[in-house]
Amino acid sequence: MSDKPEIRKIQVKALIDPQQLKKDMSYSLADLSTAMVDQASLFAHYGVLAARASRQVDEMKMLLENAEARVYRRVRDAAAAAGNKLTETQVDKQVAVHPQVIALKKAKNEAAQIEAVAKTAVEAFRHRRDMLVQHGATSREEMKGELSISRRRENETSMKEQRERMLKGLANASTQEEGNE
Repeated sequence: MSDKPEIRKIQVKALIDPQQLKKDMSYSLADLSTAMVDQASLFAHYGVLAARASRQVDEMKMLLENAEARVYRRVRDAAAAAGNKLTETQVDKQVAVHPQVIALKKAKNEAAQIEAVAKTAVEAFRHRRDMLVQHGATSREEMKGELSISRRRENETSMKEQRERMLKGLANASTQEEGNE
């Protein structure tokens, strides 16, 4: 049997692919409708990932606390079996440098980073929503402007046609008056 403590490999799930996030965040001004339709489902998807990332951090904290307690107990028992008395500070230092505790602290830090990325992604989708709303409003205003221009052109054409009819009518009336004289 080896004196070296057995170190469990801790697996932290990445959860969010940065390239996929970038792809999901982007949209085309030419196709705002699709982007607006997809917004809610993407927001929900990344919200779920953020919740999973939070749970993963909590699990790492729990594993770390349990590992620290186990190592603490082993250090105390080993010292007692050897007849050594250790202070609380000495035990804490031995626990802190134990390879399993260090591995779990690293895993907890990695999980916290993943959680921060997930929360940032959710916040980015809030910003995306606001941008979509603004682009939609701008698009509607542009359409109103185009409709206004179109209506103005139609009115101008209608007025020209009325003027021409009126002038023709006047010309016909004046030709008839000249013929009656």
